[in-house]
Amino acid sequence: MMAQLNLRHIEEPMVGMSSRLAVVFCGIITVFLSRFYKTFAGFDAYTRTRTPWSAFSVGLISIGALAIMLAFVPSAWITGSHEVEKRVHAAWSLPIKLLTVFAVCAYLGVVGLYFAPHGWTLAPAFAFILCPACVLTITVDPSFTTVALLLAPLSAAVYGSLGSVFGFLGLIVENRKRR
Repeated sequence: MMAQLNLRHIEEPMVGMSSRLAVVFCGIITVFLSRFYKTFAGFDAYTRTRTPWSAFSVGLISIGALAIMLAFVPSAWITGSHEVEKRVHAAWSLPIKLLTVFAVCAYLGVVGLYFAPHGWTLAPAFAFILCPACVLTITVDPSFTTVALLLAPLSAAVYGSLGSVFGFLGLIVENRKRR
């Protein structure tokens, strides 16, 4: 019985650490993708589409930076409790659940876009909101392998960081109401 209790105390910080690493990883990918949008802001060939490249870049940088910052915030600040060992799993439960749900939905959405009829003409801004990583293949028509192994996972990471930010904000609001 005592060995189980000690093992439980060892596992709880690892839940928090792996969750933090997942959020940081998604945030870094989001900031990385924002740089590609920034490079397209000055091209005249793409101004005809009236796509707000700078707005995409700023939005992605904001989401990614906020996710990274929230991943490094001490758990006691998020939970509002000084009994961190008891609440580590609870503190990371909502952000990781939302990260997973947003990432899976984004992955399936991007793969679904590949199978969309070619007759559909999506506005470029709408397409880049659905698939932020599609900026990497802006001049080519990607294969299914490229979509499934590159574009969909990168877009899932972007939406995963957005989901984790919503999860953190939900925890912060919930803990403020409890006080």
